[in-house]
Amino acid sequence: MFCRFCGKEIPEGGRFCPGCGKEADTAAEFQAQTTAERMPAAVPVDPAKNYRMAWFKFIIYFQLFANAVVMVFNAASGIFGLAYGDDAGLIYGFCPMLKAVDVIYGIICLAFAVTAVLIRQRLAHYRKNAPVLYLGYVGIVMASGLIYTFAGLAALGAVSASVMDAGASGIVGNVLGTVIGAAVFFPLNYIYFNKRKELFIN
Repeated sequence: MFCRFCGKEIPEGGRFCPGCGKEADTAAEFQAQTTAERMPAAVPVDPAKNYRMAWFKFIIYFQLFANAVVMVFNAASGIFGLAYGDDAGLIYGFCPMLKAVDVIYGIICLAFAVTAVLIRQRLAHYRKNAPVLYLGYVGIVMASGLIYTFAGLAALGAVSASVMDAGASGIVGNVLGTVIGAAVFFPLNYIYFNKRKELFIN
């Protein structure tokens, strides 16, 4: 047995090191440790370093927050008829069904705004199934925008062609950007997150 402090050999049964005077028990305990116990703790590896994450950062730091803001704007437009400007009262007077469609869509947009922030948090913390939730969110936003557009146009068309002409641009303009954005983001993000699914295991 050798002393771990000075390296001198300690005689069999000796209690103290003849070189430095340290207790032999301490040296024996040290030598009894396994190699694994003496090795430094492994440094955790960040698997995200193996991928380019610029797009991911864009999504969690800008896109989802921006989407939440857009959804709040769409909600205000639907609930208060902002998309029709000064003609809102006239259009709703001729077509009260459109008012109901707009308000329902506005409430849905508020829910979308909250959902965008919640999904952003799950993505940022690499939660399991977060990409699936994100893709589902993008798909539902796109589908709801299309449904709203057709429902609004149908409500206007049931009244008259002139009312349809007056309100159609407001309806389409309110959701066109959202639908186009969702349609572009969905396939790109499906490919992107499918290549990085090993990251989302928390």
